[in-house]
Amino acid sequence: MAEASPYAKDRSTILIHYYRAMIGRADTWRNRMDATTNWAIVVTAGMISFALGSATVPHWSLAIVSLMTLSFLLLEARRLCFYNLWQHRALLLERGLIRPALLSGDDEPEFDSHAIEIEFRRELAPHLGRTVPRMRLRKAIARRLRRVYGYLIGVQVLAWIVKLASHPTPATSVAQIVSRSGVGPIPGVAVVALVLGSFVAVLVFAGLVGGRSR
Repeated sequence: MAEASPYAKDRSTILIHYYRAMIGRADTWRNRMDATTNWAIVVTAGMISFALGSATVPHWSLAIVSLMTLSFLLLEARRLCFYNLWQHRALLLERGLIRPALLSGDDEPEFDSHAIEIEFRRELAPHLGRTVPRMRLRKAIARRLRRVYGYLIGVQVLAWIVKLASHPTPATSVAQIVSRSGVGPIPGVAVVALVLGSFVAVLVFAGLVGGRSR
């Protein structure tokens, strides 16, 4: 007869403490994501105010904030990958441990150890002790674009157009706006095509790449 595991009677206690740990880790990475979002919003607001506040500030200065926004996006997408990992493990415990306990009518409810053990063996147990994100980076990027950064980039493009239309004097035609967008030897038509094409490409990428965890 097989000997019972010494951890069998303490399994529920182990899982409860493990659940608390996963909630703590998920909360930590959620706060890190929020911090990155705040950085991106503050930098965008500050740079737009600086660019629109003076006619002597060149319009291409807004490209700096766009590059910084992309760096924040990559950083936040990586943080989302780790947040998703801890969140997924906590959700496994909620489905297999917390939910059955709440649905039980006993004073000291028990959970379906067999069901949760099967799910753990398939999805969680092989990865314990390893920090390997489940979400691909490209999907994390698309998800953050849809939630936050797509709007920030749209605001930056709009601010760039307003800058061209307002400084150094109010523009009287679209052709004048396009001509003002030139940067050095690069003509305005090429710059406008690059900016608008890049923005459309970002929107298409965010729309086509799934934002689910798998």
